[in-house]
Parts: sequence; structure tokens; C-alpha cells
Amino acid sequence: MYEINNLTFRYMLSDRNSLEQVSLKIKKGKITLIAGPSGSGKTTLLRHLKKELLPKGKRSGKVLYDGKEIEQLKDLQSVKEVGYLFQNPSAQMVMDTVWHEIAFGLENLGMPYEQMKRTVAEIVNYFDLQKIYHEDTDKLSGGQKQLVNLAAVMAMHPKVLILDEPTAQLDPAARKDFLVMLQKLHKEFGLTIILTSHNLEDVMEMSDECVILDDGKVIEQGNPKEVARHLQKIQHPLEQSLPQILRLEEKFQIELTFSMEEAREQIRKKEYQLIKKTHFEGKTVLSISHLYAGYEKGKDVLSNLSVEVKEGEIFAAVGANGSGKSTLLSCMVKQMKFDGKLKCKKKIVYMPQDPTLLFVKDQLFEDLLEMGKEKEVKIDKLLDMADLMREKKSHPYDLSGGQQQMAALIKVLLADPEILLLDEPTKGMDREHSRKFGELLRKLTDQGKTIFIVSHDLEFCAEYADRVGMMFDGKIEGIDEPSKFFAQNYFYTTECAKITRDFEKVIILPQEVVSVC
Repeated sequence: MYEINNLTFRYMLSDRNSLEQVSLKIKKGKITLIAGPSGSGKTTLLRHLKKELLPKGKRSGKVLYDGKEIEQLKDLQSVKEVGYLFQNPSAQMVMDTVWHEIAFGLENLGMPYEQMKRTVAEIVNYFDLQKIYHEDTDKLSGGQKQLVNLAAVMAMHPKVLILDEPTAQLDPAARKDFLVMLQKLHKEFGLTIILTSHNLEDVMEMSDECVILDDGKVIEQGNPKEVARHLQKIQHPLEQSLPQILRLEEKFQIELTFSMEEAREQIRKKEYQLIKKTHFEGKTVLSISHLYAGYEKGKDVLSNLSVEVKEGEIFAAVGANGSGKSTLLSCMVKQMKFDGKLKCKKKIVYMPQDPTLLFVKDQLFEDLLEMGKEKEVKIDKLLDMADLMREKKSHPYDLSGGQQQMAALIKVLLADPEILLLDEPTKGMDREHSRKFGELLRKLTDQGKTIFIVSHDLEFCAEYADRVGMMFDGKIEGIDEPSKFFAQNYFYTTECAKITRDFEKVIILPQEVVSVC
């Protein structure tokens, strides 16, 4: 299907290659997973597989699609045969309603009206979109938006489906539903699927082939299990991004399997000890009482919500797309009207879910200097800590999703906040970078800063939060320390907890296990 020969690429403003001598073959009718650390070149590589998205810069080597160079494909062939889904569900939407969105591509192809109606009807039924068919696209949840995007692409009957971090902004339930639909499309239509992901839970198991990119180079390629073994053997940082089940099996020195039942029975026979975590206590620095807020009259998104946040803690709110997490943050910084009481005498700074909203300059370093010329030394220190020193001259928009998150955090830290609000801060990050992100947050709390995050990243919340609560019915429910919160949850919990949920000692994360015998 695709053949890539010695592809090297450098963005226009960059002083280094984003791709370096990449050579690989992508087989027809297979699911190929392209994984790698943040900034390893995954998105850049994907954009080379779609003629309309070829990035601007210096390029050498060849990319062939069905034997033809990608630049030589006719526009109509590329549009019809190669479907592409972006990481941000909202960024791909161009129309006001669901049915307009699905019909948009067909209209551009000049499809006759009656045929277009029949195609849209078929797609809506196949993807079970009847209930939201007439909805405005801006009222959909993240999971619904991405499903509509997928439906709109599939309406064109593509031969290849390319997906760039398609589940990065979805809650765990929506993520699983989306991946199930991908597997269904692959099984029923023999669709060639190429996707990137930082979160390898589920996607590694469903893939036929796994390609590992690191610093723009292909370092490993093959069967997912074999690739996992190799990463563990060489102790590559991406090992921490492997599915929890594989990391747990490595801890217990048992045979690698994607089957939870097999892993459960093998681990059950072992004796093990877990890290003991201390209980967090502190004085209240942010108090919310009986808060109500919504976007339409009579339809509250937040309803009688009350919560207290302690000084020096990391508080995590988890929950489904559309449950009100981002709305709560908007209320905290008074970006939207609300009823109720909010008490806080500390300086609050908010990092939005879309980090690009913070960038105003063409170079990262120049952008950060906007926060004050006198902060140059501090900027360099933070860039070094975030592994972004070599990206100083890069355009912020040319950074990977994970790098943009890090850069955005640096920018808000330069405002010297006392309370930091973070909306989905680890989306687009591999585990190694999210670990560094978490350690940086820990250093900030050691300095007395308070952090409130909303996130779909349950593993991150389990490892770094002091307390976790679930957004539901406009409130934050079940607030507890992570070990208890995730151990007591049956569905909305970590993969390790699902494997060991009926054990005397429930394991929340692989790194909790300190000894095995």
C-alpha cells in the first residue's frame, strides 16, 4: 500500500531534521501502529502519507502509494482513497450540524443529491448516529465529535484510514467505543488503518504491525509483542508507555499476554508488596459551595457543586466528555457566570485544553519572552527541564502535541501562579514525558503551589494526584486518595486495578509493586 524510502524532512524554521532516513512498508489491509515519544516525528510522518497535508520544508527520499509517488497522485484519488483524522475532534469539523458535516465531503465530490442522501442515511445508521443527526456540532461531546468525523471520512469510501492520536481527547469509555468501531471497520471492509498513539492501551493489542519512531528514526518494527519485548529488553523510555498489562507481567516475570484473565491467574499465584502512600493534609485555599453554571437557561452543567482544594496538593477531577470538567475550570477563573460561592485569595492561572491558544510568536523562545525579558535565565532552565532546549527556535505550532503541552505549562508558570488549573495537561504525551510533567508538578507543590487538573489520563491521576474525584450529574463525587478511589471503581479505573480487583491487595499501577516472590 505504502512504501517509504529514505525519507528525510526538516521544517522551514527548524535547525534539525524531524524525520531521518525513514524506510518502511505499510501493508494493505493491516492495522499499523506508529508509536514513539513526544516529538519523535509521528505526526510529520503521517502527513507525508496524505498529499494535501504534506508539510512545508526541506524533503528528500520517496513516499509511494500503490507504486506512485505521493505528489503525483491526482487530487480526486487522494481525497477519495486516503481518509485522515486529526487529534483534535473540533479542528476537523467545518459545518454547523452533524448531517451537514457528513454530507460535506460528498458535496465537494459532486455526488448527485439522491445518491448523497442515500449514502448519508446508510452512514448514519451504520455509525448509530440517529439521535444526534440534527444536532449542532458544537454541542457534541468529544467522543461524539470524533465518531462523526470518522463517519464523514468513511462516507467517502476510502481505502486507507490515517488517524493521528484519534483518542487523545476522549474519556476512557468513549476511547474504547471508538477503537471497537475501528476494529469493526477493519474486519468488515478490509480497511488499511494507520494510526499513531501515545497511550498504547488497547491499540497495541489490536494492531498487526508496530513501528517505533525515536528522534525521527525507525528503531523497531514488527509484531507488537516482539516490539514490546525489545523495548523492555533495551529499557527504552517508551517501555513506560506499553500497556499496563505488559508492564505488570514484566514486574511479575510471567509470560507476556494481552489476555487479562491469563495475566490475572498467573499473578494470583505470586506474593507481592506495594508502596505505602501517606495521607495528604493541608489547609483549604480554594473553596466552592453550591455552585450552579450552564450555557443555556434552565440547563445547568454544574449543579450544587461543592469542593475544597488544599494548599500544596494535586487535585484531579476525572469523568466523561461533557460532564462539566472544563466548565468548572472556567468558573474558577471567572470566565463564565455562575451562582454560588467561590472563595480564593490566591493568584490563579489557567492552562486551557488547547495549548496553541497561548502562543503568539513564530519562535518558542520569543513567545516565552513575552512573559518578561528579565525571565530569560528562568526560561532556559524550564526549557531544559522540559526537554525543549533544542526547540527554542521552532514555531510553537510545529511542536508535537505533547511538546506544546510542556511549552504551555512553562508559559503559565512564568506568570508565577499560586494555584494552577490544568485542562487535560498530558494529552499527546508519552509516559516518559508525562512522568517528567508529573515530577515537575510535584516540585511545584513542594514549593507550596496548588494544582487542580481535569483529565482523562487515569494512570497519570493515579500516580501523581493526592486526591481524585469524579464529575457526575454536575457535581464532584467520591473524592478520595487515588489508591482507594481507583480500587473501589469497577469500570472507571486503571488496567492494573481491573486485573487485580478481586485480590486482597489491589494493584493500581505497575510501579506500585516493590517486591515479588
